[in-house]
Amino acid sequence: MTQPLLDRLLNQPDALHHLLAGLTEDQIRQRPQSDKWSISENLAHLSRYQDVFLARMKQIVAEEKPVFSRYVADNDPGFADWTLLPLPGLTKNMVRSREALNAYLSELPSEQLIRVGLHPAYGPMTVEGWTEFFLLHEAHHFFTILKLGGALRTNEQPMGLH
Repeated sequence: MTQPLLDRLLNQPDALHHLLAGLTEDQIRQRPQSDKWSISENLAHLSRYQDVFLARMKQIVAEEKPVFSRYVADNDPGFADWTLLPLPGLTKNMVRSREALNAYLSELPSEQLIRVGLHPAYGPMTVEGWTEFFLLHEAHHFFTILKLGGALRTNEQPMGLH
């Protein structure tokens, strides 16, 4: 895997220190609207998806061009379990999951990095392509957390959530 991709995989979660700074557990669990996720639910989704993503990467390495359906957290029973964790437990599990993911991907030989899995919307992607997708998806949720946290700190309605 390219070093810049590995560096992002290793370091991108560090943004959470800034994103969560000064927020209470109650604020982190507060939904901005009844049909929108809280910061905690966004974190639970990202944490759970790390495990799902690792399993998918192992499947790509083990099988010839596996086809994956779109991951929908609300349809995943494992996601609900993550949403129940208090923030310290959630962040601890998130770190543990990320360490396992980083360890696996950093040790893959180059011939396995070019193996392909099929995404329903984005088509065939190599392990490195899937990793880029994973990081972009995570960054999108970090941006959502930034907006939610900012609104909570200023006691305003978050703008531009979708």
